[in-house]
Amino acid sequence: MSRYKFKSNKKNKINLIAEYNEFISKDIMEGIHTEIFSNKNIIIENCKGIVDYQENYIKLKIKKGFLVLSGTEFIISSFEDEKIMIKGNIISIEFCV
Repeated sequence: MSRYKFKSNKKNKINLIAEYNEFISKDIMEGIHTEIFSNKNIIIENCKGIVDYQENYIKLKIKKGFLVLSGTEFIISSFEDEKIMIKGNIISIEFCV
């Protein structure tokens, strides 16, 4: 039985970090950041405001358009410093540019 050991060195780690930083452009950093937890919770950063809010539909203003959530039992659990947390059963997410 042979064992394989992954060899890691500082040079490989630095190259990986450099490639990652090149991937993240200014446009990406200025856009919205979303985190989705199953279809039950979503966190959206850089949300500019709430355009429409109903139990089964939420329309949010983002920098370049709107973000529309469809589903059921939506509750806005917090909205502070352009970061909104929404709970409910998410069926669809739509970006409207």
